Amino acid sequence: MEVYEITGYRTGIERAGVNFLEPKDSFETIKNGFIYRQELRSRKGFAQFGGRLSGKTRVMGIFENYLPTGTIELLVCDKNYLYKYDSATDSFTVIPTAGTLGVVHTFGIANNCDYVSGTTYLTKGNNQRFIFTSAGMSKIYFYDGTDVRDFTADAYPGDILEYEAPALGPLTNATKVMYFNTRLNFFVPVINGKKYNQSVLYSAIKDASGNGDKFNTVTSGREDFVTYENMMGATLLGDVVIIGFQRSNQILEKITNKEKPYWKRQIPSVLGTDAFFSPVQWNYEIKSLGKTGAISCDGRKALRFDTKIPYFTQDEIDADNFELTYGGFDRLNGQFLFAYRDAASDLTDVTQDKVLVYNYEEDTWAKFDQRFSVFGQTIDGEALAMDEILASDKHPTWGRMDTTQEIMNKIGVENERQKTLAGDNDGFIYELNRDYNDYATGITGITATDPAVLTVGASAFKADDAVIIRNVAGMTEINDKVLTVKESTDTSITLRIDSTDFTAYTSGGTISKLIEFEAELVPFNPYREEGLKCYVSHVEFLLDSGMGNVYVDAFLDGQPSAFKTTFLEPIQSDQTDQNSRQWIEMVINEEANFFSFVINQNSSSLPVKITSIRIHADRGSFNNS
Repeated sequence: MEVYEITGYRTGIERAGVNFLEPKDSFETIKNGFIYRQELRSRKGFAQFGGRLSGKTRVMGIFENYLPTGTIELLVCDKNYLYKYDSATDSFTVIPTAGTLGVVHTFGIANNCDYVSGTTYLTKGNNQRFIFTSAGMSKIYFYDGTDVRDFTADAYPGDILEYEAPALGPLTNATKVMYFNTRLNFFVPVINGKKYNQSVLYSAIKDASGNGDKFNTVTSGREDFVTYENMMGATLLGDVVIIGFQRSNQILEKITNKEKPYWKRQIPSVLGTDAFFSPVQWNYEIKSLGKTGAISCDGRKALRFDTKIPYFTQDEIDADNFELTYGGFDRLNGQFLFAYRDAASDLTDVTQDKVLVYNYEEDTWAKFDQRFSVFGQTIDGEALAMDEILASDKHPTWGRMDTTQEIMNKIGVENERQKTLAGDNDGFIYELNRDYNDYATGITGITATDPAVLTVGASAFKADDAVIIRNVAGMTEINDKVLTVKESTDTSITLRIDSTDFTAYTSGGTISKLIEFEAELVPFNPYREEGLKCYVSHVEFLLDSGMGNVYVDAFLDGQPSAFKTTFLEPIQSDQTDQNSRQWIEMVINEEANFFSFVINQNSSSLPVKITSIRIHADRGSFNNS
């Protein structure tokens, strides 16, 4: 009997004679889970951060605004307004408009793919501006610390009007803005009504004369790339900007010539990108998605890095809405995140409903069921006193000492920690990696009707979401059941359950969306090249003692139905070391051309953590098929 071990500890052949398979070669698909630091894990859930934006429209950008004082503001933009996060109230407030915009002005972004780009910029007097733009805006705007104003028409309070338009005419908007090389740079600018799809408009150098906002003076200009392709991305990588086009990649590099400050050059490329906001920079590389594949660029070359999923972007991402794809990075788990619209999406809104996940340390891929529009980050957050923590239903992990991730003397001091944020199509901001469920929301009422209707806090549940209810008083019959959402509004959820005969609801309770974890191993038969079937006696799983229960389905020869399902339940007791691990066995005793194993869990409170899998196999009979 031979033992094939699937683990992250080693690759190649162990001296003891155990064959090790790399995790990236062992899993066909991973849904709502990932491999990290030698463990197969289910993902953590997300929770609301700062409450719902008052505009209740799609989140189009999340930004950190660096102030001259050294502090960082968290700003969020939806289709109509710019918001500032207030850590004292844990809420987002609309920043008013002023100057030529008046007091009643909205951005009016219509298309879901016209994301907002922003950059912090200092004026000649070192006054702070946050400049932001979008291909869907009719103006370029700036935030002066108090109000939002028109970048091309309004002076910064206390300054003269510095902006001067390009010689070709007025600057209306751009797809992206970046402060680089002591200049403002607008990518794909719209000048005098014409969109320059292959161009970068750059200002003069910021100096004491205020030339940093001028586009018609010495050292300002427009850099045009000689290509028929449209610019589809611009990302800072060290001292250069990587420009992604539809079929190629180029570099914008600083030079010392003040009259012509940039040098551009081609990067050897195998393909380009098709979503302007998909590129993500991390670990000295930029990764982005194109309709024909995923590409990684380090400034010297651009190569595909999706050999594990070579047809994913062309088969599984909705080609007609590819530009919705938005990239982000989760520093806690070392993951590149790409929110996309699934080709088979059943969402009525034209938005994303999945996240493609790439872990660059383990070189593994996964898919998350998450309805995010954009990603961002912050070190800001709510600070709570110790006696407020247990009463807080917005931070589930703080309600239980054994699940809390923070150090006790820093619990609640949120600005001590880097957080990954995401926005959605309904105006909510979420913090990732919070608990083991999604959309956790308080309940204030349940009707005794068919179907049951819940009154809840503002939330974004959708039809067909699998949910679980906990801690309801009175109507206890509804607790701890996996239910399905029939329909929902902002503050009510109709469930597919008859509660007519249940005890009357009195108080409390929370509802959350289950995380449906699934990991499918590649078809297994190491003797197939010998023309032999495979006999498997049993499979062992090394499980974390503190993890939740999982089911394993075993399939023979690609059959649609499992021939065996085993429930794996780690031993839970007060004496169990939460950091220990247990081997749990699944008996097979079958022969087949190949075996498939699917691990799954609908999380309710505990994660999945599997360190290793051992398949005990031997040569079977001759395969005559």
